[in-house]
Amino acid sequence: MSGFKKYPSKIIVPVSITNMSISLPTAKHILLTMAVWILVPFGIYFASHPTHPDWYKHFVYQAWGFLQGRLDIWNLPSYYVDLIYWQDKIYLPNPPLPSILLVPFVAIWGIATEQIRVCMLVGAIDVFLVWILLGKMGFQGALRIGLSILYGFGTVHYSASIIGTIWFYAHVVAELGMLLALVEFFGKRRFALIGFCMGLAFLSRQATVLGSLFFLGWLIWERPERWVYKGISFGLGFAPLFGLQSWFNWARFGDPRESGYMLQNYYSSVQAPEIKKYGLFNTAYIPKHLKLIFMGMPDFLPKFPFVRPNPEGMNIWLTTPAFFALLAANWLDVLVVLAGLSAFAISLPAMIYTATGWVQFGYRYALDYLPFLFLAIASGLQRMPKVLAWILIVASVLVNIWGVYWSVKLGW
Repeated sequence: MSGFKKYPSKIIVPVSITNMSISLPTAKHILLTMAVWILVPFGIYFASHPTHPDWYKHFVYQAWGFLQGRLDIWNLPSYYVDLIYWQDKIYLPNPPLPSILLVPFVAIWGIATEQIRVCMLVGAIDVFLVWILLGKMGFQGALRIGLSILYGFGTVHYSASIIGTIWFYAHVVAELGMLLALVEFFGKRRFALIGFCMGLAFLSRQATVLGSLFFLGWLIWERPERWVYKGISFGLGFAPLFGLQSWFNWARFGDPRESGYMLQNYYSSVQAPEIKKYGLFNTAYIPKHLKLIFMGMPDFLPKFPFVRPNPEGMNIWLTTPAFFALLAANWLDVLVVLAGLSAFAISLPAMIYTATGWVQFGYRYALDYLPFLFLAIASGLQRMPKVLAWILIVASVLVNIWGVYWSVKLGW
């Protein structure tokens, strides 16, 4: 790989059950790393939003249904949207993994479970996985630290993790699956496990399955003699999760292909006129997505503080200035190219969807492909002058701190 530093195909840690001087420091190092890159981000997320409205926690109700042996949900607050009314029952159109992760918590605290806190925890684990991923890619020292901080606090991952409503929590869980897949790819490359991890992402945000292009594309390019065998391994790992989603669809709607999105019949008043005209998915929605992604600006006020985030979203360059590093990425590196293509592929379903993200800081749909696009961003930051790279990282963190402040203040 020319875009990233070389990394070993295997990392061998000497462990001896008889030599505690070797094994104990290793255990301490692992625990310290987890403490730094999970507990610290979680603490910052928690402190960023210590009190919250505890609303739009649809997945808590779904988890409660699972515990009662049911697939429908009930007794939801009247203002909840994105629901399916089907044969006198209420369902969610969302895949089940975010709810499954909540089951242990709901088993203890019931409907009072704070979905937002679990979202913060998963978001912190995502940051830890980024740290591990960067190490496997060959990044070390200050740049590895800076890139980990950038992902956790300089992108819309920060605001998504501390808001934690149904839409943001689903994104954060999908990131978990994609990051696990990338960690395995840059490690032992067991394609059955990579497929399983991508299946986890699929069970949270279905468009992320298009990120499989990254792994299968690499097989065709770098291992053409083994791509069929490895591709089958990937498929076998993915199949159980795909089967679970198909069963989930069939058990609710009688069709393994119907997730519920096309059956939605209760929308917010803002979306209803467009949906009536174009339907849920239509290429007519692409222009407004592109406008938001590349030209969306904050709200400018006539008096102090003069500027605040636009609740409909803002462009990715302003939200995370480090995205400019894409211009310096090594686009001759096959992994950078595949990362970019995968991000583009994942973005397409959202681009033809009626909503651009509703109330949000930045553009939340970017989280569906952020783990892949981050590979290209890391390549660019590595190649540019250190001072400029750090300016972009610091600027991104400051902008997102500003965004989180307003997200909390405005009750998003």
